Amino acid sequence: MKYLKTLLVVFLFASCEEYFQPDINVSEPAYVFDGLITDQPGPYKVRFMKTFGYNNETEPITDAIVRIECSDGHSYRLLYDSTGYYVSDSASLVGEIGKSYKLVAITSDKKHFVSTREKLLPCPEIEELSGIYYETKKIVKSGSNYFDEIDMGICATNTTNAAGFTPYYRYECKIVLQVRQHYPGSVPEERYVYRPLDLSDCLFVADANNYSNNKITENQLYKTLSKALNAGIDNLVPGMNEFELHNCGEFIRVKQYSLTESQFKYWKAVKDQQENSKYFFGKLESQPISNIECESGDKTLGYFCVSAVTQAFCALSLNEREKKIRKYNIKYFPDTDTVAYYKYPQPFTILFEN
Repeated sequence: MKYLKTLLVVFLFASCEEYFQPDINVSEPAYVFDGLITDQPGPYKVRFMKTFGYNNETEPITDAIVRIECSDGHSYRLLYDSTGYYVSDSASLVGEIGKSYKLVAITSDKKHFVSTREKLLPCPEIEELSGIYYETKKIVKSGSNYFDEIDMGICATNTTNAAGFTPYYRYECKIVLQVRQHYPGSVPEERYVYRPLDLSDCLFVADANNYSNNKITENQLYKTLSKALNAGIDNLVPGMNEFELHNCGEFIRVKQYSLTESQFKYWKAVKDQQENSKYFFGKLESQPISNIECESGDKTLGYFCVSAVTQAFCALSLNEREKKIRKYNIKYFPDTDTVAYYKYPQPFTILFEN
């Protein structure tokens, strides 16, 4: 199969607005699904689309019968809404550990789509969320001379003891940067600014089989360079063209999703494809294979996932002079999807030591 164009597939967790965009290339029309059931309260969302081959156009399928069937015999109808998703009734459907679920969809022209049954496996707690120091180096030309430009940063990591649990996991990260912009002048002013990073193109997975005693240790997640940590937002105070940056750091929240082996193979293949697509001579070990089939043989893409989820959050700052990372335990996470700024410290404000 030749892979020519990029198809957007979005996986959402319950009411969470974070999503991931894997690069799955197609060269022929296909039906695309994405959906996720967890052990957290719903509602749950399923997207059902159709692509149109080489021009990569997509359109939502709005008039299908979509339901989720549970191994206990119950069936739950999902209704299409204005956001482009089929949505469950949060009161009637909540994923339960140990039960299996499958997705069924029937189009108005009687095409039947059915997923494999996916079991909801328990998920251990994240034992520790922390950061490690790292450096990047690149060669920069200045006139006729070349020199090394070094930048440093924070790499967020997690530790999870998976002994007695599934060894397979997927992770979602949310990073919110904090900086205090101080405006000097006859009447000094300050702004506490919180800026979320766009991680929609990031995917992180872990296989506990690769670790001693199935304990995932220092699993590397998202990296933030000091340039991003120390970036000013804008001239937030009218008439004040200069400002100083202080208290630079980041808040990180990590969600850990339990996976079956087949789900892990899918996400690992997506990750391999995403990473190899960055290199001209990249070679894929495997292709993402959908767990949804059409009775009439039409091509399908995407995956219907079932996971339990645990999460942890903390705050991290970078000491550039000592080349160290400092961790702060926090009670509040600034869960914002847009840049937010305040004149005064908030309950989640941290006085980072840089």
